[in-house]
Amino acid sequence: MNKQILIIFLFLSLFISFELLSQKISGTVINPSGEPLTGASVYIDGTTIGDITDVNGAFSFKIKPEINAVLIVSFVGYKTLYLNKPSTEKPYTFQLEEDVSVMGEVKVYNNPFSRKQLMKAFKEQFIGDRRLQRECIILNEEDIRFRYNPESLIFSAFADQPLEIENLYLGYNITYNLIKFEVQFKDFSLKEDLIKSSLFSGTTQFKPLLSSKRVEKRRMKAYQNSSLSFFRALKASKLDENGFRLYHNGYRTSAKNLMDFQEVGTITKIKVKQQKRGFNGKNFVARFDILFNGKERSSVSFYTSNFMIDGYGLYSNFDKILFSGAISEKKMAMILPADFGM
Repeated sequence: MNKQILIIFLFLSLFISFELLSQKISGTVINPSGEPLTGASVYIDGTTIGDITDVNGAFSFKIKPEINAVLIVSFVGYKTLYLNKPSTEKPYTFQLEEDVSVMGEVKVYNNPFSRKQLMKAFKEQFIGDRRLQRECIILNEEDIRFRYNPESLIFSAFADQPLEIENLYLGYNITYNLIKFEVQFKDFSLKEDLIKSSLFSGTTQFKPLLSSKRVEKRRMKAYQNSSLSFFRALKASKLDENGFRLYHNGYRTSAKNLMDFQEVGTITKIKVKQQKRGFNGKNFVARFDILFNGKERSSVSFYTSNFMIDGYGLYSNFDKILFSGAISEKKMAMILPADFGM
């Protein structure tokens, strides 16, 4: 009898602890006339955390206080709303504006590349490894438009609608709002070995699609040596324990030799120490190499001296922290939601 009471007490304690650690974001989404919008997406960018509004336009979901990401509110035909550091103190009322603007015509240059060739180059840099493209499928390819400027040698992609992606490899449905996609080449070409720089950015909503031991194993492999695992380990001062070794100018070093750390609640503020600028540009701050498990090599360059990491491993100023090597090769097919494993 005493054991049963103890078990019940422990269960209630764990439940109460979870409730205290979790907070709720709630509210309604309405149109300009004040009418509820049913089926609007309200979610934390880059995660599986969120909800779809009901017939009354209402939404509600729990969130842990250690996350410091952007809240996205979106509905087809309306302008997407972005909210930094959403509050859990009181319900929201989000009034979305109709999106009556039409994306300007993308200037088409006379070049020898077909749409098929441009789509192939896009998938290589957006989805990743050609083998994974068979299991990470863009369902609305027709919404993607391309431009290749022969003067700047920049290949760009645009989309009027969010990209709907079915990632069977990692078991997620992904809605991706493409904000920017640019690949700069060294020569007028689409060859991957002539790429000078490549980047894409946008907002991401993950929804679980399927799960199995095989999928879980793939997810763990994708997590290892990812930017998410790196920044979680950096925040927790556990780089060595998680297989990461840092090098500067060919010599092994520690994160504390390269950065200053300050804990502010659940957020870690980091100041990167300035290195010699060399030929890396006027905004260059520092660059160091990363060796994972003694074999996978990456580099990270900082073009900002300050950034923050939250409890999930999400980091600010991501557009000024650039990876190359093994970590950068993990593109959309190998990207996990920020709440993975949390």
